[in-house]
Amino acid sequence: MGKGIVRITQQIEYWAAANPLVYQLAALYYKDIIRREITLAQIGPSDHVLCIGGGPCPFSAILLHQFTGAKVTVIDNDLRCIQPARELLARLGLINEIAVLYQDGCSIELTGYTVIHTAAQISPLDQILQQIRTSADPGTRVLIRTPKGRLQRFYCEGFWELDSSRCRAVAHKKTRNLDSTLLLIKEGAVLC
Repeated sequence: MGKGIVRITQQIEYWAAANPLVYQLAALYYKDIIRREITLAQIGPSDHVLCIGGGPCPFSAILLHQFTGAKVTVIDNDLRCIQPARELLARLGLINEIAVLYQDGCSIELTGYTVIHTAAQISPLDQILQQIRTSADPGTRVLIRTPKGRLQRFYCEGFWELDSSRCRAVAHKKTRNLDSTLLLIKEGAVLC
């Protein structure tokens, strides 16, 4: 059942990547979320952001760059998403500003990034968090999107295993499928 949300989201992103009007409409959903996340993590132009899970239309990466001027790298472990994402960035004139790589979040080297941003659809979350714990630089800010409680079963497992009581967070509008975005800071081998 969890794959259903991923498939629906991906289909919308394929349409948005191919059609400027659909892109503009779908981007409206993300703008407020991204602004809140930027404030939460205090992202600025000197940051290098890694977005884990970009899909065929990496809205979050695009808006993070446009709103902050930060350098952004996007990874996705679905090879079919890479080319449409790169084509969209080229059409938007952002191909030199945002890199899109075919890479798995469970195995990527994470040094050099000041912020790591995770999509709600990434899987397996527990293995990606373990990679962040072992590979990210100390002080790295990690943003983790969490789905609303009633929708968690449609996403990957692992959200309920996070100790959100130790995190700063920003809540999202009730009309969203996202509940909040958590901010964790890498300290040693711990995310807190």
